[in-house]
Amino acid sequence: FVLGVGRDQITADWLEKWAGHDGLAKYHGLGGLHLNWDEYLTTLLRLPPEEVTVEFKRRGAGVGGWSKDNPYLQNHVYEYTEKIEPSRLAQRIINLRSDIAEEWIEDLALIPKENEEMWRSFFEKVRENGEDKVAHLQFPVFDKDFTDSNCGTSYRGGNYDLLKRFATLRAIQTFLMEKGGGKEGEISRDFLDRVFTVYGTDFEGDSHYGVDSKFIEALLDQAPKLVREQGSEDITMISPVSIAESVLGMRDEVARRWIDELQSVKDENTKLLTDYLMQSYST
Repeated sequence: FVLGVGRDQITADWLEKWAGHDGLAKYHGLGGLHLNWDEYLTTLLRLPPEEVTVEFKRRGAGVGGWSKDNPYLQNHVYEYTEKIEPSRLAQRIINLRSDIAEEWIEDLALIPKENEEMWRSFFEKVRENGEDKVAHLQFPVFDKDFTDSNCGTSYRGGNYDLLKRFATLRAIQTFLMEKGGGKEGEISRDFLDRVFTVYGTDFEGDSHYGVDSKFIEALLDQAPKLVREQGSEDITMISPVSIAESVLGMRDEVARRWIDELQSVKDENTKLLTDYLMQSYST
């Protein structure tokens, strides 16, 4: 938000380059920070003010309608200094963190509706020979573009997409780490792991929108399989639909747990600022 719509390009450029975060302004993914969130903020809070030199060019020499023969209207490079105050930047980010947490509490509650939409589309395609004939009647919860600012912070749509992606990833990881279920559970976990290896490469890092739904669709497109254990007459059927149902159910649970955890964000921010002020007074 600060990098994209803060209306202060000089400060935005400084913040993006700080601690090696070049490219963060256009980053849409998980793991963009090189530091833990609290380390990022506490370090930024404690940095002293810094002056940066800014260069800009006044156009001349016939560019932009100026006379190219006028010696007073040639290209000139000017410099000035701009003061960067990292502690004020950090406090602004902390305030935004509280606002975004409030939005996420609301948005995570929509995950069950997202699951319902996935099932609606799946069964519609089953009925209509692979085509979702009413897909055009479905509308996204939020626009992807950051100009969707009438319903919260400017990047709410992008954040919502990442919430769905990360919650789905956590659900998949939970399924793969589960114990129990006997041989059927082991075979199902192995099947999901193989599907994830092929179709789950976009979950982490910078990637496009809709990673979660594309993966679930790929999972549901897999054909059921009959697996016979070596040296045994027992046959186990792998049902991609059942696995997808389990993953989406776990995604619901992840969302509910995150809603509870987000309730403490304001207290975390208050403690962060209190510790900073106490340390400032003591020094």
